[in-house]
Amino acid sequence: MKLTGIFAVAGLIISVSWVAWGFLPMLAILLTTLFLAAIGYALDILGYSLNHFTRKLLDKCGN
Repeated sequence: MKLTGIFAVAGLIISVSWVAWGFLPMLAILLTTLFLAAIGYALDILGYSLNHFTRKLLDKCGN
């Protein structure tokens, strides 16, 4: 059921952006989203998390 909701939202976003901005801007939005999702997936596989990044950033700002 979770994937159904995710794909329904993705379909809605694709159709609305296609109508609002046209094909090429919609394609750019989709490619950027896929690229950033791939980066997030790779970081997840490597074991990084948002908590790790924020803790590291706060340690650097504190020193």
